[in-house]
Amino acid sequence: MLKHVSFLTGDLRAALDFYTRLGGVVEKELTTAEGFRRGVIRLGEGRLQFFEIPGEVPTPHPHWAEHVALHVPDLRALLPELRAAGVAVTRDLQASPGGRDMAFVLDPDGRQVELLESGS
Repeated sequence: MLKHVSFLTGDLRAALDFYTRLGGVVEKELTTAEGFRRGVIRLGEGRLQFFEIPGEVPTPHPHWAEHVALHVPDLRALLPELRAAGVAVTRDLQASPGGRDMAFVLDPDGRQVELLESGS
């Protein structure tokens, strides 16, 4: 069973704020013994962990095939809010292969994030 996925971030606060806007809950935000800023955000049953490490730059792959996928409620309302906040939309609202609304956006580090309507 997957516990978490861990990423580098250039701005821990921006990363946590972004994923909170998508429904995540911050579980940890601290400084490690090495002096690195660390945050953990719960998204449903899974967790994303972010490290902000001086001198380290996140380099996510720009292709949509490498992404984080999240179920979100009311994607049609959320997507304009994200755009208004300056979030880049890389694949506009469209039907997923399963017929649900989906879109792709970039997180603050340029990581592709698939947003998929959670349905009922």
